[in-house]
Amino acid sequence: MEENKALININKRSFINVLIILFSLMVIAFVLTYLIPQGSYQRTVDGEIIAGTYQLLPRDNLKIWEFFYAPIGLLLSSDGLNVIMISLFLFILGGFFTVMDKSKGIIVIIKKLVDKYSHNKHLLIRIITLFFMLFGAFFGIFEESVALLPIMIILALSMGYDTLMAMGLTILAAGFGFASAITNPFSVGIASEIAGINILSGVLFRVGVFAIMYFLLSTFLVNYAKKLEKNPNLSLTYTEDQGKRQNINTDFTEKVDNEQKIFKTYIIIFLVLLTLIILASLMQLIFELEIPTIVLMIVVFLFGGLLAGFIINGDIIKTLKVFWKGMLAVMPAAILIIFAGSVKYIMTSGEIMDTILYYFESILGDKPAIVGVLGIYLIILIIQFFIGSASAKAVLIMPILVPLVSLIGVSTNIAILAFIFGDGYTNVIFPTNGVLLIALSIASVSYQKWFKWTIKLQALTFILTIILLVIAYAIGY
Repeated sequence: MEENKALININKRSFINVLIILFSLMVIAFVLTYLIPQGSYQRTVDGEIIAGTYQLLPRDNLKIWEFFYAPIGLLLSSDGLNVIMISLFLFILGGFFTVMDKSKGIIVIIKKLVDKYSHNKHLLIRIITLFFMLFGAFFGIFEESVALLPIMIILALSMGYDTLMAMGLTILAAGFGFASAITNPFSVGIASEIAGINILSGVLFRVGVFAIMYFLLSTFLVNYAKKLEKNPNLSLTYTEDQGKRQNINTDFTEKVDNEQKIFKTYIIIFLVLLTLIILASLMQLIFELEIPTIVLMIVVFLFGGLLAGFIINGDIIKTLKVFWKGMLAVMPAAILIIFAGSVKYIMTSGEIMDTILYYFESILGDKPAIVGVLGIYLIILIIQFFIGSASAKAVLIMPILVPLVSLIGVSTNIAILAFIFGDGYTNVIFPTNGVLLIALSIASVSYQKWFKWTIKLQALTFILTIILLVIAYAIGY
């Protein structure tokens, strides 16, 4: 098992950009505590806002030292445990998928699909798309798909297609799966945790969303495959791909040692994880037995990753080293989460959070609730352009959205749905997304060509998500 590089790596440039944005938001939040009147709502014993009870408070401005104290204050506050658990989960997830990558678990799963369905290329396209989308929807895999892009370029070229098809099968599929979240821990998982609801709350509707988006994307890719089969010259990357074919081996039949053992090990781990999540959620729903899903996932990914690495390579020390490197690689994400949470902490400490909610309530309160839902969607899309990290954005936005939706008369599930829609699909179109830029660099594809190839799909996706939000509201989701 190789140890050289972690699978999940936070791009330094993207990290610095997001860090600057979040620090700027902290500064803005601090300045706003001097400009916005301080006020508060009355709350129930469960902490829920009581509509119509907003009152102004006497001015008591924050001190400058309280600005710099915010990250520490956040960790010591009532939100601190949430932030710590989310950060710990990211560390464990980074370790798990790095072990899975170095033990060739992901490659073996793809090879199994190729070996079985290579005779039917269109079916193979739909199956690989489903594979990446399921990983995104259940486990929040997106950045990790970049590591598999070189393999998929070889596969796509060997099938007679192009580099754009390879990116569609990896980046597009993983991105669409991430956004069509079912139990995605980075978006719906963290958002549900912050909102204080079960991760399976509203899951059937999200499964329906996943099915619709899977059909849309897989059909888009199959239609593109048919187009290239008729005329390969229609490819936007035709010239570049001719050169790639001369320089790479398009034989996808290379054997991996212990393929069957690797395949069975990871399939069993993922099945156990899904089973435990479902059982824990059902116990919470039926018996009101509180088992935090994020704790369960931490335990399964920790022991599952270490056990899988040991079973495959027989060396627990080497497995621990690889796991540790994977954990260190995602440390920047924890820093981003703390900074994002500090924005809310400053606004709460400065007692302007409720005033901001009151302003939103005043603007949206006399409008139809669906207008409020679509307004929330638009706000998240705007923030998404600047902050691509789902976990950082969830920590930043959800504490504001949860009380807001109750004030405008819609459910928390709709707020989470609007959040995952706004957070996810634009990951594969916004030029500010670091993962997309890395993938384009690896594939040697210009952003202009990528934009031209995907813009119609993105436009249709945007229309569909609006329709789905309207449907969700109409059925009382």
